[in-house]
Amino acid sequence: LVFEYRNSLAILCLTAVPALADLITPATYSANIGVGSAASLTKTVTVTQQLTNPVDIFFLADTTGSMGDAIANVRANVAAIIAATAALSPNTYYAIGEYKDVGDSFVYRLNQSMTNVVADVQAGVNQWGAAGGGDLPEAGLYALQRAAADSATGWRTGSAKLLFYFGDAISHDPVSGSTEASAIAALNARGVKATGVDVGIMNSTGQVTRVAAATGGQALSGSISQISSIIQAAINSSLSSYSNVSLETLGLLPGLTVVFTPANYSGLYDRGSARDFTFNVTFTGVAPGTYDFSINAKVDGVTVATETDHIVVASSSTGGGGVSAVPEPSALLLAGLGLLAFAVVKRR
Repeated sequence: LVFEYRNSLAILCLTAVPALADLITPATYSANIGVGSAASLTKTVTVTQQLTNPVDIFFLADTTGSMGDAIANVRANVAAIIAATAALSPNTYYAIGEYKDVGDSFVYRLNQSMTNVVADVQAGVNQWGAAGGGDLPEAGLYALQRAAADSATGWRTGSAKLLFYFGDAISHDPVSGSTEASAIAALNARGVKATGVDVGIMNSTGQVTRVAAATGGQALSGSISQISSIIQAAINSSLSSYSNVSLETLGLLPGLTVVFTPANYSGLYDRGSARDFTFNVTFTGVAPGTYDFSINAKVDGVTVATETDHIVVASSSTGGGGVSAVPEPSALLLAGLGLLAFAVVKRR
């Protein structure tokens, strides 16, 4: 764990170096091939028990007049939620927001942008106060759209993005220019999975269910006294399971094709144990050139590991159609020692 010192006070930050990391092997690969020839190898993606990629979590609350007890429950337990989450994902940042309704002192407010400082997360939650609301429906859809789309939120590039919102009333549709469709579009554009926790009638029209289904989140419900435990269980479920493992090329230019077999692994997996996923990777030369690029290992669409490739495509196939792999450093060292030994013997 890393401690940040601010104003001479030690403030706990949720930054740690995990003991194990998701990885892809081999870490590098080089080969010389000809136009029309191919080189193949097996790449293994190892998904470990602990997440190593960045995770961003947004807590969004309905803070209208009827939400006092629910707000108090989350305020009292947010530090425990963060501590429990750190065991699953040490590289997690949090943002805090709230919404009310049109005509209130504000409709949506960002209390805290993404941070890993626990004290700042707690301070953001402590800003919540139950007041306002007017009629029954609130401005939830507007808040979802703003939380996803605003740059001030601080979503990190390459992070897994989760939003947990809770309330006791449905949202106006439309509200302040936002609709269910535009909120979903904004969430998907940012890659945010939205999970709603209904402690009243927030999902009475199926609104929460539709948003969850469209973004890959969950639609949950429970009593006010259960809200913190429901949120914690939803976080655990989101971080301890995954459903897709795949590879993708990055920086590949025309002139070389890369095919992954299988294209991906799809199923229901959990991080209760480390798992290996093997892919056959075939490089085929299309045009002469030198190709330096990367292959990313992705879990549920998030990059967890990267390896590099160096492929030289000659104008004709090496050796009349074969493949010439570039020697690894260890092979070059052995060859050099052999030549040295031969020279010594010859001199004697």
